[in-house]
Amino acid sequence: MTQWQPPRLRLFEDVHRRATWLELLYDLVFVVAVAELADVLTESPLAFVGLFVPVWWAWAGYVFYANRFDTDDVSHRLLALPQILAVATMAASVGDIGQRSGLFAISYAVARVLLVVAYVRAGRHVPEARPLTTHYAVGFTVAGLIWLASLAVEPPQRYAFWAVAVVIDLATPLLGRRHQGKLPPQTEHLPERFGLFVVIVLGEVVAAVVVGLKGHDVTPGTLLIALAGVAIAMGFWWLYFGHIDESVVLRTRLAGQVWVYAHLPLSLGLVAFGIGIEHAIEHPASTSWSVGLPAALVLAVLGLQHLCSSDRRAGTIRLAAAALTLATSALPTVAALPLILLYAAAQVTYDLINRSQPEGAA
Repeated sequence: MTQWQPPRLRLFEDVHRRATWLELLYDLVFVVAVAELADVLTESPLAFVGLFVPVWWAWAGYVFYANRFDTDDVSHRLLALPQILAVATMAASVGDIGQRSGLFAISYAVARVLLVVAYVRAGRHVPEARPLTTHYAVGFTVAGLIWLASLAVEPPQRYAFWAVAVVIDLATPLLGRRHQGKLPPQTEHLPERFGLFVVIVLGEVVAAVVVGLKGHDVTPGTLLIALAGVAIAMGFWWLYFGHIDESVVLRTRLAGQVWVYAHLPLSLGLVAFGIGIEHAIEHPASTSWSVGLPAALVLAVLGLQHLCSSDRRAGTIRLAAAALTLATSALPTVAALPLILLYAAAQVTYDLINRSQPEGAA
């Protein structure tokens, strides 16, 4: 590590990039944040979604900055480490958001201000990136000011400010596509970073199963539900990571943006699926909506990502499996989980057979 150096453009360097130790530390705090958000889901699905979006976007914001400008020097670390503290404070706030909404808003605004400072600094040292960094700095600053302005009112009016700010935050990169075309993200680094976040949320599925079994008698029925839940999560892992090297982020800008933004509902669905399995262990005789709906969402998002690539057949199969999973959700859990596992296993089998065929085979 060079002690002090200005930001530089990393996109066109002929080097093999991997996640840095700082990036892995940054991910670690989101393991805690996702776990806290999972607890919120059991109380209020709406609050879970509303809080998950800014937490995920705080993670994605740093990822995209680091993808283009990360130098891993002292100055970069001094801007990144306080962001970790801000996200940790956000995580500490979500469990009692009614009383700590102000702390959550301030913490998120601090994380965004630090990101804006990083972009302004990058624009100063990398002239060719200045149109993009200025666009991001302006959009994220406006959103951050709205987060701070929300402190002037009390919930639930405060949450309306948050919704407006989140829309501006999410729309800023979309409105800057003409600048992104000149400085596209580095395609080697980005899939790895998003894949690591998918691993984090898949870990939440395993954690939910452990919590569910820990709090209840382990009977053959609950054990089968737990094992089926983990097996389905493994199927999701296989379906996602089996294609990450040929991700649509390597293709057009539009397809890449769909791929990126699709990770938000994908991550939501995976966390919700884990909590659904925990609920199924507690209430094995109930219908499987708490498991089937998030599983259908995950499969639908995977299908959408494939439709944006050249493999439209796989996309259609994923969407068909999502529809079947949604219909299966009306069944009792003990009947639905084996079917959902069957749908996932069938897709994995299809992928294996399709990959084993020589090129040009029908």
